[in-house]
Amino acid sequence: MHRREWLDKYRLQHLDHPATAPGMKSDKIQDYILRMMGFLEESSIVADFGCGVYDSWELMRDMSLRIVGVSCNRKEQQKMGIRIMNIELADFNFLGIFEGFAAVGLLQLIQPELWSKVLLKISRSVKTNSVGLVVTGLSLEEEARSVYNSLRSSGLPVVVGEYLEGEDYQFKPLKCWYDQWLKTAGFSVLREEVIDSVVYSLVRK
Repeated sequence: MHRREWLDKYRLQHLDHPATAPGMKSDKIQDYILRMMGFLEESSIVADFGCGVYDSWELMRDMSLRIVGVSCNRKEQQKMGIRIMNIELADFNFLGIFEGFAAVGLLQLIQPELWSKVLLKISRSVKTNSVGLVVTGLSLEEEARSVYNSLRSSGLPVVVGEYLEGEDYQFKPLKCWYDQWLKTAGFSVLREEVIDSVVYSLVRK
């Protein structure tokens, strides 16, 4: 089986996936959202890529931030003061319009070939000196290579860091890969924690 053909079945999965991926701690996400809000002024526009911080929208709106949900679960609807844009990230080409962003649980549903491209799209959509929250799963090298060998022996064209549970696809990079992709996209880390193989990064462009 060719890799492109195999990946096509997972290409749009992120639009139907729960907002927060398993293993991510909601209280830790909330903590980082509050830290991000401390850098933002009233009326700042915040893009929530994948709508992973949906539970914090009301709080953010009450703090006079303007929320735009991008590539959300299709069930999400427009709410008072919140705009929903159910478009693929491949079609998202806005330049310098957001002061803040969140990408929580979204990246690990995206194929490794697209990570750099998606992070660059996010980076281009936010203003210089903007802040953002990135939360995603990471792999430990030994475990990732064990899963890789198992899936490869089953005939699947996977790369290290890809996981399958039933029909659910995830890609969780090694930490060094994650760090390099953030840097390449133009982000510097303000604060970061790794808890139970999940990284919580507050970043600045």
